[in-house]
Amino acid sequence: MKHNHTNYHSHCDFCDGRGKMEDFVKAAIAAGMTAYGVTSHTTFPMPPVKSLQPHTYPLYFNEFARLKALYGTKIELYVGLEIDYLDSNRNPRMPFYATLPTDYTIGGVHFVANEQGRWMCTDGAFERFSENAHQLFSGDIRHIVELFYEQSRRLVQCGHFDIHAHPDKIALNASQFEPTILQEPWYEQLAYNHIRSLAGGDFLVEVNTKALEQHGRIFPGEEWLPLVRQLGLKLVVNSDCHDVDKVESGRYETLQILRQSGIKTVWELHDGRWSEQEIRI
Repeated sequence: MKHNHTNYHSHCDFCDGRGKMEDFVKAAIAAGMTAYGVTSHTTFPMPPVKSLQPHTYPLYFNEFARLKALYGTKIELYVGLEIDYLDSNRNPRMPFYATLPTDYTIGGVHFVANEQGRWMCTDGAFERFSENAHQLFSGDIRHIVELFYEQSRRLVQCGHFDIHAHPDKIALNASQFEPTILQEPWYEQLAYNHIRSLAGGDFLVEVNTKALEQHGRIFPGEEWLPLVRQLGLKLVVNSDCHDVDKVESGRYETLQILRQSGIKTVWELHDGRWSEQEIRI
């Protein structure tokens, strides 16, 4: 068995992924992966980001069951959801999610709202991020970042998820909007406080490789790995792929980065159970 050859965070055309669920599964098999998880976005109340809708949840789980029956002897397949913390009524604690046949769930933050209640996506293409930052927040990037970390704080307090997605993902678009922002003391304090808050949580912390190939950045960023190591956070490496050819993008390089930072293990889901595995590359 290949070690550390897994990905438990992926998307497909049931949400904003660019390809059918089956195509992603086939790509994972072709890459020699040992375990793969499908985790579409749960319902967003705002356009234009595509997400699961009330009538598509049964279709989503039925399609996964079909693929698991078809390919389950070639790869371990798991199904989950990526659930956003939006507010006190829309978050991973919603009773609806407990009724669904998930193997695990991912908790994340992708949206912040201005004082008028208009939502802005903090992820995705920088051009859209920049446009929304100016239109909805008058270009106040500090306020946007503060709201992101406040949403993230509430996500951790909310709980009811198994993996914390990309803890400092705001760093990518925020640093393109304001190149020096990651060195600002106020930003460093916000990120530091959030990563520290993950210690002792009843969940795994994702090391997200999605932007490594194009932007040279993982989440949490390499600058936070000494703290991550000190805190002993339980890490899982995921590609968060939205394209079929990215099912393992950045995986090998990220494992090398972790080892170079003195982190010796990651967590993997095999035979239905999470376990700590030595990094072997």
